Amino acid sequence: MDRVRLKMRLAVLGAGTALTVGCQSLDAPVPEQPAQRGPIYPGVPAPGASAARPAPAPRSEGTAVSVTASPVRPSPVVPAAATTSRVSKPPVQNARFEQPDALPAVPAPAAAAPSAPQAQHENTLDLGVALRLAGVENPTINLAQEVVREALANQLAARSLLLPDISAGTNLRLHRGAFLSASGLVRTVDLQSLYLGFGSGAIGSGPPVVPGVRMFAHLGDAVYEPLAARQRVAVRRSESQAIQNAILLDVAAGYLELVGAESRVDILRRGETDLGELTRLTAVHAKAGQYRASDAKRAETNLELLRRDLRRAEEDVAVASARLCRLLNLDPSVRLRTPGGSVQPIRLIPEDADQEPLIANALQSRPEVFARGAAVTEAQTRVRQEHVRPWLPTLSVGYSYGGSGGGSNLATSDFSPIRGRSDFDVLAVWSVQNLGFGNRARVRGADAALGARIAGYDLMTNQIRREVSEALANARAASTQIKTAEEALVIAEEGFKLEMERIKQAQGRPIEIIDSFRQLLESRQELLRAVVAFNVAQFRLFVAIGNTPQS
Repeated sequence: MDRVRLKMRLAVLGAGTALTVGCQSLDAPVPEQPAQRGPIYPGVPAPGASAARPAPAPRSEGTAVSVTASPVRPSPVVPAAATTSRVSKPPVQNARFEQPDALPAVPAPAAAAPSAPQAQHENTLDLGVALRLAGVENPTINLAQEVVREALANQLAARSLLLPDISAGTNLRLHRGAFLSASGLVRTVDLQSLYLGFGSGAIGSGPPVVPGVRMFAHLGDAVYEPLAARQRVAVRRSESQAIQNAILLDVAAGYLELVGAESRVDILRRGETDLGELTRLTAVHAKAGQYRASDAKRAETNLELLRRDLRRAEEDVAVASARLCRLLNLDPSVRLRTPGGSVQPIRLIPEDADQEPLIANALQSRPEVFARGAAVTEAQTRVRQEHVRPWLPTLSVGYSYGGSGGGSNLATSDFSPIRGRSDFDVLAVWSVQNLGFGNRARVRGADAALGARIAGYDLMTNQIRREVSEALANARAASTQIKTAEEALVIAEEGFKLEMERIKQAQGRPIEIIDSFRQLLESRQELLRAVVAFNVAQFRLFVAIGNTPQS
């Protein structure tokens, strides 16, 4: 059912858009092993590929996580289009060891069985589809939208205070027995009366208790309630937009974490292939008596440690997929996959930009600022409303029309014919609550609420300043980490290459290359972590200055 629901939700998003679900069809059978993706970095062959074959070229479509975004509210500081820079590195060839002809062939050790269970259902989606899925049936976003609808309903009610109510009805009165007249005489009277039409409760010559058309409202409320309700709608709408931005930011961060986890698995799998070949050849030489048996054990131990890291990385992929499913309101048992390919830095905002212009743009664009500003305006309206309350009356206007008839035993007829009757009444009442102390208390309460709204506005501006500053600092730090990781990777690749040349020239043993291989593997993972951290920091900075992740 969850798989069908996911397909239906993907269909709702529409076909023919620029951002599409990956190449894997939702209806295609699930392969026994995950589809092999392209290399993480140029020059590094995919797992299982022969060392004599050239490294596969990266795919041109759907491989890199690239985003072209424009701010919701353009600013001279923020570029209209995001720039994407690539991390380029010199190619690195896998280790290749030639086996002597005189040595007997030893079969390669069996690969360890994966400990993590394979997902039953896998679905491939890219970043654009993930962001759009976040707005489909998301309970948090839907709750915020319902709050907006409630505010709109309250605004409609406030605008309708001066519109009259319309009532229609009838009343029948029967009196038997003693009757006290206006002059103080008590008589025995049998009387009856009937009224029907617009209104109800007409007794004698008095107006109907419930007029047919009636307007009843305090003039101060009729003037200020619509103004306050309009600001309340602005508050709710801005808060709803802020909640949506926060959800989309979490989805983008979760997607990037999933990309990083899958790429780390690819790096470790390629390392497992290379280290497995090294372990096999070391065992061959050890069996032939050329190397020590401890070298073979050492190589095998390093291979098992690498496989342990691989299993942990596969678990991290499953956890990242479940977290993304939770953010997308999907069944966590559904395994989500990314299109794969090389992981590139996403530069939405230049990390060397000045901080103060970014903060100024954020204070003009963030929906949280609009929400707090509208709340302050609403509180100011409430203060004026309470100040004028004693000076404006409560107005009641009623009009009724209907048929009336009746009689008694003292009249010529017990029940006269029903004739037309109309009533029009206007009442204006000025009220001072509790000798004025009640009104003063209401004014002071409104003033206190205004002070709280102003304090909330100041807190939000400080929070926005802090978020922009932290996001910019994280982006700069991650950019520096990328440069450092690139330099370390170049050194590790050069050292690995030199060790390879030395081994090929029979100047050492294959076991001696393990340290260089470990350094190269860790350098690749460190660069991957730096790129993922940079991309997450870029998205946080992009949203912190007032943009939405979908722009």
